[in-house]
Amino acid sequence: MSLIIAATDFTETSNHALQYAGFLATEYKMPLTVLHSYTIPVAIGEAPMPVLSVEECRQVAEKSMAELMDTLTVTFPDIAVNSVVLFGNITDTLAEYAKDKSPWMLVVGNSLNDEDSIWFAGNLLNMMRELPFPVLAVPNGGTYKPVKKICFACDYKKDTEQLPLASIVAIAGATGAQLHVLNVDHDNEHFNTDTPEVNEILHNKLSAAKPEYHYAEGVNTDETIQAFVNSNHIDWLIVAPHKHSFFAGLFHKSHTKALARTINVPLLSLH
Repeated sequence: MSLIIAATDFTETSNHALQYAGFLATEYKMPLTVLHSYTIPVAIGEAPMPVLSVEECRQVAEKSMAELMDTLTVTFPDIAVNSVVLFGNITDTLAEYAKDKSPWMLVVGNSLNDEDSIWFAGNLLNMMRELPFPVLAVPNGGTYKPVKKICFACDYKKDTEQLPLASIVAIAGATGAQLHVLNVDHDNEHFNTDTPEVNEILHNKLSAAKPEYHYAEGVNTDETIQAFVNSNHIDWLIVAPHKHSFFAGLFHKSHTKALARTINVPLLSLH
């Protein structure tokens, strides 16, 4: 059975993403699992000391989760909702928990505020780069709406074998959304002798999704993509954050804040 897993740290950011996950699960008739991972808070000083014991941390986490589940079961009565509270780093915990469940999607929060969420501790980018499952990062603001248009921003100078083309076709098929493929370039900087061949391979492998292809001129890649997303009313932006993607540069930690502030629709990371 397909499954959606939503990670929460009980902040406004993750609660917003959790609501999004609930509506998503309801629309596609999938069960929803809410996962929280806790660690031991440490007081910063000359001799750092744990603020709470492991058992106290567990009790606090389980109490918060129980309160959250009381709300979710009322808000989303048409789907099966369950929860799990585990100890450890959120990325590692998600990887371990989901490895034998093959979730359709992992939903996490993407904050536009530097201090609002744990995701800015580097966890968001780690999850999107390292987890072998689709990861949907939902920004604050906005409300859930059915996914009608998805966009894949790609670089034609890269090896198509490194692109998650089969996964993109599967997502387009599952959601019924129109797929848009966007190539951003500036003065043909990315054009070389291999470009026509890469272009043909890309078209062939995505043909089942019947995509629309677009070409945009822009010096700043992420700003150009954002402009396209806004003007074309894109619902999800698909990214492939591997080392051969031009998004690898955007996903470098020095660009974390810029990326989160620029992209105002959910980011779907595929591998």
